[in-house]
Amino acid sequence: FTLRAHLIMLFGDMPAVAKLMNLKGHNGNKPCRMCEISSVRYSEGNSRAGGVPLDRRTFPSPSPPQHNPLQLPLRSHISMLADAKAVARAETNAEAGRRATQSGINGISIWRHFGSVIWPTSFPLDFMHLVFENVVPLLLDLWLGTSKHCREGNDFTLPPAIASVVAEQVSKSGQTIPGAFGRRVPHLLNKRHEFTAETYMLWVTQIAPVAMLGRFENEAYYTHLVEL
Repeated sequence: FTLRAHLIMLFGDMPAVAKLMNLKGHNGNKPCRMCEISSVRYSEGNSRAGGVPLDRRTFPSPSPPQHNPLQLPLRSHISMLADAKAVARAETNAEAGRRATQSGINGISIWRHFGSVIWPTSFPLDFMHLVFENVVPLLLDLWLGTSKHCREGNDFTLPPAIASVVAEQVSKSGQTIPGAFGRRVPHLLNKRHEFTAETYMLWVTQIAPVAMLGRFENEAYYTHLVEL
C-alpha cells in the first residue's frame, strides 16, 4: 500500500517554536503565537523587559485597559500568512522591520509550504514547558523567597526555618517513595540545579500537597496549589 504521511504538528519550547514560525518571539511587541495581544514594556534597574498583563490600568495610557482572557484577539491562518507576506514584500529593510515589529512576524516560514500545517494551531502550546518548566518553578521560587519578585513581608514566602524543614523532608522522602513514581526529588534549596521537568512533575503532583500542608500563613496559597 502507499503510505501518505502529513506533517500536522510541530512542538518545542517557546524560543524554538518562534524560530520554526519565524516570529519575533517572547521578547517581541506581540510575543504570543496564538493571539495578537501586545506587550507592555517596563524598566527594572538597568534592564528593560516586557510582559503581557491582562489588567493594564496601572500602566501609562493603556489601550485597552483590560483584556478578557476568554475573548483575546486570536491570530488566524489567513491573517498570519498575510502578515508574513507583507513583511516579505516590503520595499526596504526598514519597512520590513517596521512591519515585523508591528505584527510580531519576521517573514515567511519554510513550513508555509506544507499544506497540512495550519497557523497557529499546528504549533500547540507544550504542557511540559508551560507548567513543569515554567509555572511550577516560578511558584517554588516565590514560596522559597528566591524569586526576584519577592519582597520582604510577602505572606506567600515561607520563613527560612520552615523552608529548610520542608526541603529536608522532601530530600528524605525519596527513601520511602517507590521508584515507579519517578526519580527522587533533590533538596529544594541546595540542589535545584538537578531538577528536571519530571522532578517538578513529581514534586507538584505527589509531594507538594503533603509537604506544603499547613505551611502558609494564608491557606489560600495552599488551596491554589492543590487546585493546579
